[in-house]
Amino acid sequence: MKNQVIIDLAEDAIISAGPDHRIVLFNRGAEKIFGFRAEEILHQPLDVLLPSRLASTHGAHIREFSHSPEAARRMGERREVMGRRKDGTEFPAEASISKAQVDGEWFFTVMLRDVSARKLAEAKIQASLHEKEVLLKEIHHRVKNNLQVVSSLLGLQARLIPDPATRKMFQESQNRIHSMAMLHERLYESENLSEIDCFEYVSELTAHLFRSYGVSATRVKLRMQLEQTRMSMDAAVPCGLILNELVSNALKYAFPDGREGEIRIELRREPGQPGCLSVSDNGVGLPADVTLWSTKSLGLRLVRILAEELGATVEVKSAKGTEVRLQLPAEGTAPRAAEHKS
Repeated sequence: MKNQVIIDLAEDAIISAGPDHRIVLFNRGAEKIFGFRAEEILHQPLDVLLPSRLASTHGAHIREFSHSPEAARRMGERREVMGRRKDGTEFPAEASISKAQVDGEWFFTVMLRDVSARKLAEAKIQASLHEKEVLLKEIHHRVKNNLQVVSSLLGLQARLIPDPATRKMFQESQNRIHSMAMLHERLYESENLSEIDCFEYVSELTAHLFRSYGVSATRVKLRMQLEQTRMSMDAAVPCGLILNELVSNALKYAFPDGREGEIRIELRREPGQPGCLSVSDNGVGLPADVTLWSTKSLGLRLVRILAEELGATVEVKSAKGTEVRLQLPAEGTAPRAAEHKS
């Protein structure tokens, strides 16, 4: 009697069946969940609490369990457990089963919890997440389209400008906008809405720049070593613009008079660790009077400003070509003012 009182305190269903699989114990929790009173369900087969389509599977499970060395196991590891109420409605459940031998016969006890409310809440959360993902993708798609419109407008305007130097400025602005548009396009097409695949992005960006400046990939070869394949959007935008400026400068100035050469891009960035972004070439190098910190070139000034935004230190070398190396802080750390070495 005391044991029955204790068992009835449980919110979960506790159901015991004898060796003939007929119910011998049905606590108050089971009454609340299934809608049966104990007196009307005792000595009934367990199958009455299951959807008819699952009865044979459940019977085979109990028979297999009775011959196993386990004393208890969780039910539903391979499929969802379903129960059936008195009114015929079905509900998802979590359940475990245990067995004990009494007077040479096996008795089975099932502890079962109705998880309908949790499943419904999970479904609502998943639907909400899917809706937000669709919205974010649409935002990236529209931003990309708007940036492409701006780029096209710059291109149309540039055609009406007779001065080559001014047209060149418009082309450089188009490339900067294009580098940002590609980031949003990458995110729109990706399953991950917060990180960029670096290799795909850099490959697409550099291919666009080679086409934009009419440089043959056989004359100027591109070498890439990108050890980390993904980067957060916060880091990808300034890094993409920096790459755009440095690769553009190399294509425009490093290999005059049709000479051949090589541009190398390296990115090393372990999660949670400082990284390194390097763009180098084996071209003619920077003029002696030009440095990253004294130049009036908008492109190189942008590199310096964006490095500050990233909290990166910058080192420039101009021997046997040019190399610009950025020491990147670990992602998630606060930016600091950029430093430089001569």
